[in-house]
Amino acid sequence: MNLFENISNSWSKYEINIELAYLLLIFTVSILTIYFSTKEKKILILSILSFTVATLSNLIGIYIVNTLFKIDISEIFKMIPLITYILILSNLGTLIGYYISKRNSKGFKISNVRKEYYSDTIKQTIFLLLLGSSTLLFLSVQTEVVISISILSTVIAVWSTYAISKYILK
Repeated sequence: MNLFENISNSWSKYEINIELAYLLLIFTVSILTIYFSTKEKKILILSILSFTVATLSNLIGIYIVNTLFKIDISEIFKMIPLITYILILSNLGTLIGYYISKRNSKGFKISNVRKEYYSDTIKQTIFLLLLGSSTLLFLSVQTEVVISISILSTVIAVWSTYAISKYILK
């Protein structure tokens, strides 16, 4: 609970409410767009799980940074969920784009989407690791932490989504 107390002490109620409203709006618009563009419940479930894992990873990352490293939760930490959601959407976008482009093809199976998603997940993971490692030398400690948490949360969410897709995309 120390994390929530720290956030409530550092941020005003207005800031917390606006931040939650933005994140909820991004989530809702994303999920509705995914549903209306694919009409596929399996991909919708996978997308919701991806956002959920990313959110939990963000909270755990912020908690660890706050308790173990004694870094104060400041204004810049508001960027973590936003960055993570954008990176998750880019990964889900490749999944959805491949599904939309191939769904009307002869002999298409939804299990084929998983193979392409694996390739895209590897590419995004390599990109994020290179991006994170190239920026860490030139930034302040708090900015490094924000970028690290965002990248790690995204990588955890993306690979968790891939692992879960084995059971959902049959």
